[in-house]
Amino acid sequence: MINRVATFTQYQNLTSNLMRKQGQINVTNEQLATGKRMQTAGDDPVASVSTQNYKQQLVQFEQFQKSITLAGNRLNSLETALTDAEGQIDLTKQRVIGMINGAMTGDDRGAFTFELETMYDSMLDLANSQDEGGNFMFAGNQFNNKPFVADASGTIKYMGDDGHREARIDTSVFVQTSQPGEQVFMGIENPYGDYRPNFAGLQSGSTLNVQSATNKDPNDTNEYRVAFVDNGNGGLNYELYDDTNGVQLATGAYDATKGIQYKDATAGSAIDLDFQFDGDIKPDDEVSLNPGKTFSLFDTIKSAIDYSQYSTSSAEAQAGLQQTIDDLTAAYVHMNQRRSEVGVGLKQLDTFEEQHKDFELAVNNAKGSLEDIDYSKAVIDMNQNMVAMQASQAAFNKTKELSLFNYL
Repeated sequence: MINRVATFTQYQNLTSNLMRKQGQINVTNEQLATGKRMQTAGDDPVASVSTQNYKQQLVQFEQFQKSITLAGNRLNSLETALTDAEGQIDLTKQRVIGMINGAMTGDDRGAFTFELETMYDSMLDLANSQDEGGNFMFAGNQFNNKPFVADASGTIKYMGDDGHREARIDTSVFVQTSQPGEQVFMGIENPYGDYRPNFAGLQSGSTLNVQSATNKDPNDTNEYRVAFVDNGNGGLNYELYDDTNGVQLATGAYDATKGIQYKDATAGSAIDLDFQFDGDIKPDDEVSLNPGKTFSLFDTIKSAIDYSQYSTSSAEAQAGLQQTIDDLTAAYVHMNQRRSEVGVGLKQLDTFEEQHKDFELAVNNAKGSLEDIDYSKAVIDMNQNMVAMQASQAAFNKTKELSLFNYL
């Protein structure tokens, strides 16, 4: 069966072909102008979904990079404060060493007292440092509140909490950007072990000092006291007291090479004391030992200020200042460890920053392979469409002249 082809049908087909070719040329022009192969999701639905996913990943990488920058600023401020604290501790230690000098006069100690008070205030200012956003760096999660304040008696109290501020630098990775002040300035490990000595019972001329004071029972909170007495033969005996219960626990000849060791024979008891001393111990010397696995840097410097006002011949002051030196040595190591933790955080930031940059480059390349135009191919397509357009226009011009009136 032969279908009839009307002139109108040919006209309509040629018109549609012209419009289609013109549309293809317009699309190619827009692609060349924008550099993008996909202008709408309809151009390539599958690639469009993948491209949107890549864009979301890029937005996330940008957020991570901003978080890394903010965390880096906070950690750099924290590192600066800890470095300054190290310097203050070392300077304070040098001043205390100078005060132990037996040739120092009362006026000299008075000058050192003023310096120590200045260092005490400087350390307090460092502990109340703020970052670039005005947040207190050593207040834990209470960063809007001043962390260290003095009570009515002048004792420094911590008003923050034990929390750490964190920054999210990857999908499931967080880095700490602060350190709680109680841990930094008040949680310093006791250099003697489990007890803090009190030298108020030393006799004139004594140079007794504590080397270590430990207890294997972590639940024992009793206070102990050691008294040294003349044994009548040019040597010393020791007496060990439990001051909490008011009882004498042991007595015997003191051997400086062994110290004082005590094991409670009571069934079920885990008390195992070990006290070691050095220096020139005098008869009637007494040392009180109070439980304390950590100490406060502020209390240590305050003790040094108090001892600086004692007589230069005071055995208690000399022993107390030596304790201050031991504490400041431990505090310096402690502060260095805190600063090392900051260094680990900064290193982690650098690692993830480079990692995100690498991933961002890979994602951009993958996204570009889906949506970016191939210019050489686009130019070829444009030329082909232009040729096809010209041919269609020529055919249209011939077709519209087909009329019987031309032959009448």
